Amino acid sequence: MTDENIILACKYGDDQTVRRCVEILAKRYQTAILNYIYKLTRDREAAEDLTQETFVRVFNKSRQFKSVAKFSTWLYRIATNLALNEIRDRKMRPSLSLYSPAEHKTGEGELVSLLPAPDIQSETDSQRRELARLIEDTLQSLPEKYRLVLVLCDIEGFSYEEAAHISGMRVGTIGSRLSRARRYFVDKFRPHISGHTPP
Repeated sequence: MTDENIILACKYGDDQTVRRCVEILAKRYQTAILNYIYKLTRDREAAEDLTQETFVRVFNKSRQFKSVAKFSTWLYRIATNLALNEIRDRKMRPSLSLYSPAEHKTGEGELVSLLPAPDIQSETDSQRRELARLIEDTLQSLPEKYRLVLVLCDIEGFSYEEAAHISGMRVGTIGSRLSRARRYFVDKFRPHISGHTPP
């Protein structure tokens, strides 16, 4: 069954049906949402708590889902709102590396592709881990509005339209903000690249 079929089954089901449907969706998306929230908050404990809260909200709001939206877009919007509230409510603490707390795409390739470093692929594992740490530190140093669009589009791979729906921004705003975010990221990362020599 598709995600949309599962969540639409909640509209007319009892609480037990809704619970079973949300459990299926949670198995499909829990790791992705955990890593997405972690990339925004850089706080593992907060990411775990907010991931759980995301699916609690899916359970509570499942009957409000409208079939005009993709389930994944609706889900990421819930997660985004929770993560942004967390960021605004408390100071972020440094935590793990860019390698996510669970196994899922990290987006390292997308961010590395922004950088003027043609020999990155030939580096050793330890050098790549250090590079990943510098990328994450640079990402976390960006203002929230730039970090969000960079994570949505360049790491999570959402289209401008999907990112706009998730974030509540206009498509044109996503495009212009992403362009500035990429330039901002490269400018901040360039001092690290200048002193970075492959073996």
